[in-house]
Amino acid sequence: MEFPRRLLPFVLVFLFLPIPFLMALSSVDHPTGAGSFDQAVDKLFAHGYPQELEAYFCSLGTNPELGFRWAGTTAEHAVSKRVEAEMRAMGLSNVGLEPVPVDIFEFERASLTVGSRAMIASTIGGVPPTPKGGIIARVIYVGGGTAPEFDAAGDVAGKLVLVDAKTSSCWFNLPAFEAMHRKAAGVICTYTPDDPKYYSINDQALGSFDGQFSLDAPPWIYISRRDGDWLKSALKSGPVTATMILEEKVTLARDGGQAYNVVGKIPGSRRDGQMVLMAAHQDVHFRAGADDTGALVNMLVIAKAMRESGFKPKNTIVFLATCGEEFGYTDAYYDWCIGAWWAATHAHADWAGKVRGMLNLETMALKGAPLFLRVNPELKPWLESLAAKASVLLPYGSEVLTPVSSWNDQWTFTAAGVPSVKIDASDEEYDKLYHSNFDTAAIVDMPYLAKIAKFVFLAAEQLDIGLLPYSLKARAEDLCASVKMDDLQASGADPALISRLSAAVEDFQTSAAAFDARSGSIQDTGFDAVNSGLLAVEKALNGGLTALSPADDDSTVYPHMAVWKDAMSLGEAIAALKSTPPDRGAALKALTGMYLTRLGILFSHPVYLKQLSRLDPSFGLITWGGQGQLPMPLDVVPEYRRVESGDYAGAVASLEVKLKTRIDELNIRLAAMASLLEKVTPLINSLGK
Repeated sequence: MEFPRRLLPFVLVFLFLPIPFLMALSSVDHPTGAGSFDQAVDKLFAHGYPQELEAYFCSLGTNPELGFRWAGTTAEHAVSKRVEAEMRAMGLSNVGLEPVPVDIFEFERASLTVGSRAMIASTIGGVPPTPKGGIIARVIYVGGGTAPEFDAAGDVAGKLVLVDAKTSSCWFNLPAFEAMHRKAAGVICTYTPDDPKYYSINDQALGSFDGQFSLDAPPWIYISRRDGDWLKSALKSGPVTATMILEEKVTLARDGGQAYNVVGKIPGSRRDGQMVLMAAHQDVHFRAGADDTGALVNMLVIAKAMRESGFKPKNTIVFLATCGEEFGYTDAYYDWCIGAWWAATHAHADWAGKVRGMLNLETMALKGAPLFLRVNPELKPWLESLAAKASVLLPYGSEVLTPVSSWNDQWTFTAAGVPSVKIDASDEEYDKLYHSNFDTAAIVDMPYLAKIAKFVFLAAEQLDIGLLPYSLKARAEDLCASVKMDDLQASGADPALISRLSAAVEDFQTSAAAFDARSGSIQDTGFDAVNSGLLAVEKALNGGLTALSPADDDSTVYPHMAVWKDAMSLGEAIAALKSTPPDRGAALKALTGMYLTRLGILFSHPVYLKQLSRLDPSFGLITWGGQGQLPMPLDVVPEYRRVESGDYAGAVASLEVKLKTRIDELNIRLAAMASLLEKVTPLINSLGK
């Protein structure tokens, strides 16, 4: 479909809103003048400012038909330059482009040709291009691309393999690594109704994602459901030879590949370095009107409306447009959120302990979609209250969720010690067109975007003044729900450490509840000292208690949880094998549930080991995964195969060694958590006294 180059501005309606709307809006606490800000927002939308930006950003792309503006490409650079120009024009201070080393993949075109049928294709980040002239080879269908399916297909060396995209089961790179292991020449991916979550909006939808790929893997393209179904049908009639083309220019970071974060500020009246951070990302798959162009545009609208309304913050407001959120490195597992990671850990590592709150703007704004606020536990009560008071700005409702998510820029900042909230307006229906060529500017609801801008301003305004709205009691309750002493004992952890952590958690909970109880009586003159203390507490809690669980799709967990889960699974497997008679099924089930064994038994062992190597904390390109207190990769596939073969004694002997290793690691984590809480609790006790 042809992309609309310009969206028509809508008519200003604020003056004609019903009285109940105005009364509801007036009930929201906005002591520094949200009325003027709201009027500035309405004016910007009425004059077409966000609409023009949305149209321009979405017009850019390295592929004339499909778009694409990945990190460091000419298209993303154009966005960075425009964002910088807009920030300067609206009068922000300290505006600048901040270089970030990235692997640049300038996607130009992809196609698959069979006879007279030429099929347009897309690709994913980090994939090597085909040789000049493409790859001409026979096509072999391998289903979902697992090892058994490759075995059934026979020899694929030198051939093109057709793979069904089953993103609910595994990432795209694993079937590609299996194809590499089998010496296939290239991978053609397509839609399957067996896993319909993504790219199901239309039979001509194309897909993309970060790839977790590597340059030694074969080239990879995606063809639509219509073309995939046709190709599968043709293969049933006999051998098919195709020409696969993937053209792109690759410049690795080590060869000078570079993208830019863009930063601009509204200086605050205070001079203690505290700030409120707002962020959105510049890179997209296809043209992506919602993810994240709509959010990037809204961040610029908010900044411009702040300036035009004369908003004068007490603390500096920082606006950060990040690069490489979708993809930034090949041959890396944690290949996304690269610009934010660079800002949080390299360019601005000193921000932790100074940022009062990060407002990360993501996918927005789909008509009918609730506003989702994903936050640290200590921010949840405040945001629930704010959303309730400002419900007039949230016509489709809202939901506040914990914990923070690793699938957006907020995570790396939180792991660095910054409290954060991700703000997005999408829904499950959006998944059907997510990261496809059907995410265009046309799906962005501009009136809703304006309302979200006003809500975000209220959040920023409240973070800027008075006592910081952190509920330490809410954090303590969340921690208590995750640290279950009986479960830790069942895993075999050191009883002394369990007792120490139990006492530390109890003391932390008591102190947190006491602080929340007295926070309402803290006078204006005491805000500064208390806020400084709260920021120190937040830096410690977020930096020390934010971890990743690769086994759970990189969900955010407390540091002990992933290791504890593995220890429990190992213990269950050993117990099942030692029972009389041995319970083979229970042992296999327990092993399948630990770490990433579910993938290890689906793919060839060398493929699985390649994946695990990139999850090792010592891996060279671990990027922000290095902030996640990752558990050491644990391969129990050899023991799984022993159980399958009936060698129960051999499996038990090996599993007991690995269980001891996991328990040792668990004990280290329990001690670190106890130490952290023992240091933080006295600081909390001193706040506001």
